[in-house]
Amino acid sequence: MAPSRKSEALIPLQELDLQIHRLKVQRSEKPQLLGPRREKVARARSSLETLQAEIKAVRLESAKREKTVREFDEKINKLEEQARQLKRNEDYHAMMKEISGLKADRGRVEDGLLDLYMQLDEKSKLEKLRQEEVRAAEADLSEEQRKVDAEIAVIDAQIAELSSRRSALTAAVDPEMLRLYERVLRAKDDGVALAAAGKYEVIEEEGKAAYWQCEGCSVGLTSQDVNLLMAGRELQVCRNCSRILYLRPS
Repeated sequence: MAPSRKSEALIPLQELDLQIHRLKVQRSEKPQLLGPRREKVARARSSLETLQAEIKAVRLESAKREKTVREFDEKINKLEEQARQLKRNEDYHAMMKEISGLKADRGRVEDGLLDLYMQLDEKSKLEKLRQEEVRAAEADLSEEQRKVDAEIAVIDAQIAELSSRRSALTAAVDPEMLRLYERVLRAKDDGVALAAAGKYEVIEEEGKAAYWQCEGCSVGLTSQDVNLLMAGRELQVCRNCSRILYLRPS
């Protein structure tokens, strides 16, 4: 069987392009390795931000209650001063009763304020732990980022070296044939623009029968397709997947 010389000129280029494609796929997957660590950093930061929002709310509530206590103190001091000026015991006792009620109210506010102080102390300690968790997660992410960057740099160097070799190969390919090849290559996500025409045999009632198919998509080829490939004068493309067909060198 004579080899398809015209399409065979593209085989070394396809092999090189497939290497480049695989390296580019590897390169695109590298940043995804950082996903779990980025998520860990995001969770740690979110947890810290939630806690800090709670601390802010407690401080605001504490400030309100502190103001309320001061207002009670001002009222009590003012009434105590007025009580000292009263002459009648009846008026004095009434005033002291009012002052006692205000002190009881102030006491309840102070009890709530003490609880807020305790919450604030606990949350502040927890905040330090959360901050440390964020720093640890960020450090882990940075370390992994450095590793990924180094791996990407190695892949980039390999791609650059192969791309340099590719330039030498394309210079030796017929321009029209190269344009067709690169158009097909751009349309294929798997980086394969060439597909071998594969021969297989089937046992039928009449005996063995040979059939051909595109190994890129497994769709059958006609006898005319195979004859044209064997002639090797023009490029042939698969009617189904549009890849350029070739016969493996014998």
